[in-house]
This record gives sequence, structure tokens and C-alpha cells, in this order.
Amino acid sequence: MAMRAATAAATGFFSPSTVPPRRFSSVTPPASLCTARCIQRHRLRAFPSLEIPLEELNPSVDLLRRTAEAVGDFRKTPIYIVGTDCTAKRNIAKLLANSIIYRYLSSEELLEDVLGGKDALRAFKESDEKGYLEVETEGLKQLTSMGSLVLCCGDGAVMNSTNLGLLRHGVSIWIDVPLEMAANDMLKSTGTQATTDPDSFSQAMSKLRQRYDELKERYGVSDITVSVQNVASQRGYSSIDLVTLEDMVLEIVRQIEKLIRAKEMMEAAGKPF
Repeated sequence: MAMRAATAAATGFFSPSTVPPRRFSSVTPPASLCTARCIQRHRLRAFPSLEIPLEELNPSVDLLRRTAEAVGDFRKTPIYIVGTDCTAKRNIAKLLANSIIYRYLSSEELLEDVLGGKDALRAFKESDEKGYLEVETEGLKQLTSMGSLVLCCGDGAVMNSTNLGLLRHGVSIWIDVPLEMAANDMLKSTGTQATTDPDSFSQAMSKLRQRYDELKERYGVSDITVSVQNVASQRGYSSIDLVTLEDMVLEIVRQIEKLIRAKEMMEAAGKPF
């Protein structure tokens, strides 16, 4: 039953024709969101502890200008975000999408909607990993045809060579976040706090560390890696807590710009004089 539902998700719900269009088609949001932009501005100064709705993650005018200048001809190339699942990863992906005027999708959320929630998706992964990877493959095949897309991927996107190969149709980006962030997310989902239940935090960290060690080499084949710790160091911050969502997006865009330049140089070198 779960496998049939998941297969339907890949062949139907993942279909580009059924994916809702972006809310905005230009860098200027509707007037009704101007107030929301002002309210949310302070929340971009640090990693929020909760996931922020896509429409509330509005980039600053400066960020819009800088991303537009850097990305240039990169338009319509899909972007795949991989890495340990957490709110920070999803918030960064959403702000990136809004900054470069791309559609944002989460493959895990699409499957959750079809299967009936996070618990159903977790059960499907645990009971039929092969089926889960096949669904991820079918979903990636469908979505790689969509340009101007930021796809926040589940771990299935890096768990076999077929799916890794599909990521080559666009630009893959590993958002490397401290595992403590993901562990805190896991605890919050069960109504637990790390400060009040250190044993549960240790268990969550152990589980995440094992998963991270299993997948880090596969994450590492991404075209771009952006680490929270590295961004903090580059900016001279005394703590990773000072890193902002906009810091992360600016670093991603800087790396994309380098990738574009490298591609242009390789293309130029291959041209006859």
C-alpha cells in the first residue's frame, strides 16, 4: 500500500505539470507582503529555531542586487540542496530561491503530503529502502526537467549512483550544518528540549553522527560545499551563532559565481584560436 502511494507520488505528484507555480515572478513582492518583509527582517540576522514559511523569507534589497549581479546567465539551471535535514537547511534553501527568483520545492515534503505525514514517510524508508530510492529516482527524473528550481533533497538523492548522476543535470550544493542544529530539531519534533533531557540529545546526536559518517562522502561530491563553520570563520565571527541566513546565501551565490567563471574559462580554453 505504501509503495503504491509512494510510486504515485513520484509519477504524479512530482510531475512538473502538477507543481504549483512560484508566487512571485519578479524581484518585487506584492504590496501586501511589504509589512511582512519589515517584520521578518530581524529574523534573518541569525538562524531561526523554527522553519519560516517561504513567503516570509524575503531577501533584502542589497541581497537581491548582489545575487542578480553574480548569477547572471546562470538562470534556469536547477539547484539541488543536499545535507543533513534540519530547519536551517530548509530556511537557507528558501531564502536562496527567493533571492535568485527561483521556485522552491522539498522532495521530502512532497512525499509526506502523499503518504500522510512525516511518520508515514519514515516508516516507508525503514520498511522499503529500495522502494524509497526508486521513488527518489523517479522524482528527480521528473524534476530535473524544471529550470529555475531550488530543490531541497532528502538523503535518497545521494544514496545511490543513479540519483547522484541525476543531480549532475543541475548544480548540487551541500549545506554542511552543525549536527547540534539537526539534533535540536529532532528533539523539538517530540516536544523535548536538549537542556532538560540531555540523554535524548545524546541519543539524537549519536544517530545523526552515524548517518552523517555514512553519507558525508556522497554529500562531498556536490559541486559546491557551504559550511556554517567556514562562513563564521571567513567573516571573523567568534561563534557560529552569529552566522545569518543571508551570510549563507551570499556565500552560496559567491560559490556559484566561481563555478560559472570556471565553466566559462574551460569553454574558452576549448575554443580554437
